[in-house]
Amino acid sequence: MKTQTTSTARRQQLLGTPFHTSTRSALSINIDEAGKTNRSLRTSTLELRWIGGEIDIRCRASEVQLVKASR
Repeated sequence: MKTQTTSTARRQQLLGTPFHTSTRSALSINIDEAGKTNRSLRTSTLELRWIGGEIDIRCRASEVQLVKASR
């Protein structure tokens, strides 16, 4: 059985550092029964990292309703 060795300095450098980060954004435009346009922007982020020999998965998401400014 082969084992991989990593120096202590390298291990400390990698500890907690994300090895994968991705962000996704989506804009939705819908028209309701009254003919009013509704727009929303959704954004989500995924981060993967190793902490203490276990994988740490962190997700965040947000949604914002976009409204035209009245004049």
